[in-house]
Amino acid sequence: MRVFVQIGHGIVGATIISLACIWQAGSYGEARHTISIIGAVAILIAGLYILRSRWIKWGSRKLWLKYHQRLASLGISLVLLHSAFQPLEWHSWLTFTLALSNLGTGVAVSLTAHKTRLILLRCHLILAPILLISIIFHGQAKLDHDEFFPLTNEHDIPCAKCHTSEPFLFKIESSTLQQELDTSEKLPEDIHWWSTQQQVDISQTAIVMIKKMGSEWKISDKENDRDYKIIRQTNQFNLYADNPYRSYTCTSCHVHNTPEIITAHQLHGVNDFNRCLVCHQTEIEGVRYGVQRTNWDYDPNW
Repeated sequence: MRVFVQIGHGIVGATIISLACIWQAGSYGEARHTISIIGAVAILIAGLYILRSRWIKWGSRKLWLKYHQRLASLGISLVLLHSAFQPLEWHSWLTFTLALSNLGTGVAVSLTAHKTRLILLRCHLILAPILLISIIFHGQAKLDHDEFFPLTNEHDIPCAKCHTSEPFLFKIESSTLQQELDTSEKLPEDIHWWSTQQQVDISQTAIVMIKKMGSEWKISDKENDRDYKIIRQTNQFNLYADNPYRSYTCTSCHVHNTPEIITAHQLHGVNDFNRCLVCHQTEIEGVRYGVQRTNWDYDPNW
C-alpha cells in the first residue's frame, strides 16, 4: 500500500509541475521539452538509490526507498505526459513504452518476494538507464531539423510555434471536386496538382476513403505511408495532414494579416500563405531554403 502512496505523491507533483510549465510557456506544446527534461533529471536522481542499496551505508534505507519511489514516479509521469498525447515516431513510442515498463517493474518489485522479486529487480535496474538513454536519443532525433530548415538564432524556438495543433496544408475551391471524391477511389487530379504546387508529396496511387459522404474524406497514401483528411466547407475543400509535424506555419511569428500583404498575395492568386517556404526563399548560414516562385519586389507603399 505504501508504494501506491509514494507513486500518488509523484503523480500529484508531476501534475503541479506540468501545469506550472504550461502556464509559464503559454501552451502544452511549448512546455513539452521542459517537462521531459525535468522528468529525466528526476529519474536520474531517483537512480541514486542504487548507491544506498549496494555501496553507501549512510541514512535509513526505508527513507531512501521512499524518495526513490516518489522521484521515480514523478519523473516517469512527466515523461509519459510529454509523449503520451502524441507519440508520432518510433523513438517516441520507445520512450513511452520504456517509461511504462519502468513504472510497472518498480511497482511489481515492491509487491513480490523471493526469486520473482529478484528477477523483476534486475529488469528494473536494466530498464532505468535504457529509459534515460532513450529520452536523450528522442530529443536529439526530433531536433534534427537542418535538412529542411535549421533551428538557429531566432528560429531556435519550441516546435509548437510553427507546428500548430491544426495541421492545415492548403485549400481548393471547386464545384466539381465533391462528386469526384464521392464516386472515385483514386486521388482526383485537382488534389494532386494542388499538392504538387504546395510541395506536399501525395502519391498519385493514393486512395480516397469516404468517411462522411459529401463533407469529409480520408486520403490513404500507402506509398508514402501517410494519411490526409479533406473537409468540405461550402465550395471550399480543406486538406489536413495526419499530424501537426507534417505541416507548418510561419505566421505565428511573422505577421501576415496586414491589408497590404493580403492584397499582394490575393492579387497573384495566393489565398493560403501560411507555409511561406513554399513560395519564398531564405538564407541561413550561407544555405538557401525554400522555393523562389516569384521575381517581383513587393513595395508596401504601392
